[in-house]
Amino acid sequence: MNTDTRTEMTEISGGAPARIPVYRETGRRRNNANMVNAVCGHFSFRPQGQLVCLDLGSSTGASAECFADYFEKVIALDIDGDNLKWARENRKRENIEYLCSDGTEIALADSSIDVVICDRSFEHVERRQEMLSEIYRVLKYDGFCYFGAGNRYGLIGRRGNYGGRSLSLGKLKSLTRNFWRHDYTNMILENPEEFHVDDIIRRHNIISRLPRRIFTLIYPYFAAWVWVLTKRK
Repeated sequence: MNTDTRTEMTEISGGAPARIPVYRETGRRRNNANMVNAVCGHFSFRPQGQLVCLDLGSSTGASAECFADYFEKVIALDIDGDNLKWARENRKRENIEYLCSDGTEIALADSSIDVVICDRSFEHVERRQEMLSEIYRVLKYDGFCYFGAGNRYGLIGRRGNYGGRSLSLGKLKSLTRNFWRHDYTNMILENPEEFHVDDIIRRHNIISRLPRRIFTLIYPYFAAWVWVLTKRK
């Protein structure tokens, strides 16, 4: 869900040093990628090792490198050519393809992707509905999208900055109206070890033990949500 980043000076071949955001390779960073993989593995009826994954907003490829351990192929997409150049030179894996493309105009064929990972990346684009339309277009009909979203008005479980360009629950539901939403938020809260978030969420935490009626009432105020999106037929 949320990711710590730092900025370091990185030499770009044939030019002056450029500031490239590089994800910190901490235990939390690995756990975040493992959480995404755990959700994908739990939901998918096919082995992950047979699936093609599109990582939206891949930046310097830290997540894609983790996803490559689980998926047959990972397409790491980002609009920043300098970030992708750094990734190609420093994160060389045979099953990672780096693609410089706009998330609102993805340079991939219709129905060509098994799994799209959109973990907070849509919050960094202006044309959000277009991005979700592109996710719908490139997904196979039996594919799915891991969708991690922060809450603009989140009060419960806030860690770091979830405001700014994040949206409300109502707005997110409206934007994802062409998808079926499979909610993993509570499942992750109830099973933090299984989903690799036990570094930040305690087992038997108070939220996971609330009566369903109370949980439903406070759900719109969570700091973030995790959904799996599938195409409405």
